[in-house]
Amino acid sequence: MTGFGRGSYEDADFSVNIEMKTVNHRYNEVAIRLPRFLNPLEDKIRKTILKTVSRGRIDVFITADYNVSGNCTLKVDKNLAAAYHKALQEVGVAIGADVAGINAAAEILYLSKCPDVINVKEGFFDVESVWPKVEQAVEQAVANLVAMRETEGGNIYGDFIYRADLIAEKLAQIEERSPLVVEEYQAKLQERLTNLLADNNIKVEPERLLQEVAIFADRTSITEEIVRLKSHIKQFKTIIASDQPVGRKLDFLIQEFNREANTIASKANDYTMAQIVVEIKAEIEKIREQIQNIE
Repeated sequence: MTGFGRGSYEDADFSVNIEMKTVNHRYNEVAIRLPRFLNPLEDKIRKTILKTVSRGRIDVFITADYNVSGNCTLKVDKNLAAAYHKALQEVGVAIGADVAGINAAAEILYLSKCPDVINVKEGFFDVESVWPKVEQAVEQAVANLVAMRETEGGNIYGDFIYRADLIAEKLAQIEERSPLVVEEYQAKLQERLTNLLADNNIKVEPERLLQEVAIFADRTSITEEIVRLKSHIKQFKTIIASDQPVGRKLDFLIQEFNREANTIASKANDYTMAQIVVEIKAEIEKIREQIQNIE
């Protein structure tokens, strides 16, 4: 399920901004990008998010600044600076430049910008002391994210109810049609047998005809499948009304929807019912796609 949330905290010495977004994903995956000095808090941040969000890919972007006097020092790599100076002298000689006339201040400025000549060395930073501040921002971002996801979830819930009712309606059409299939089979069988045996003046034996019809009715009976699918629809509505994560349960249940629909199609032996099953399977597929969007 898609969503976006933002949270922040700021005081005189520390500030943090957190943005997180979720996209559809069958499982649960959290990717966190944060400043290096906050790395020790990554696991706590992840656990805080997963207490509330249990499905989807969650991308978390964290920026933070701190202001602690004396916490950073600069270190000059003198050997590297000397090596750069020597290299500059050699370049000057190679091109015939007056190396003696090189402006010292300009060279110092240039050398200070060379890679790794001046390095920032961070002092000790008590990252655990800022965890309550980071946690506050994380929880704020999660709350905003959940609010947005709940709005989308309400729309999906309405769509689920609509499609479940549509499947139930089409299932009722199949249930109503099913006895007529046996009656039509009996009429067609009797007509064919009568035509085949008329030339020899042989009458169709009613008992034999009824036996054949009974075999056909038993082979094409879809009563059990209809009952099970009705039960699945009822269970589906109960599950989506729950306030707990239901995505994985629905994943399994929709497979059962599909299984019963396929069995009905294979046993129906009737074009009209087969067409209705196709329509049911189309609705099942729409539900299955939406299930990937929810917890």
